[in-house]
Amino acid sequence: MDEYMHTAKLITILSVEEGLKTELAHNIRVRASLENRVLKKEDTIAVLNIVGTTSYQVFFIDDRNSLDVIKSELDKMGVLLNYDSEKILQRYIQKKMK
Repeated sequence: MDEYMHTAKLITILSVEEGLKTELAHNIRVRASLENRVLKKEDTIAVLNIVGTTSYQVFFIDDRNSLDVIKSELDKMGVLLNYDSEKILQRYIQKKMK
């Protein structure tokens, strides 16, 4: 998709266990359901806000392809991941997967 209506900004990276204690619990469960994933408290998630909206998107970070998956899912929504957020996620994933 060449036209992006919105931009996504990274809010935080945290464990599922931490996330389920917040107002994002529903978002985490929805994403897990969409991916047919069993929630594990030690799993890591990235929380993104669609800038200018109250929409929060949750993505699991579990392998080197996580950033590509996130960008692909956002692309389907017509959302572009902002540059700084992409770089932070890239560094986090590289460090985590070593």
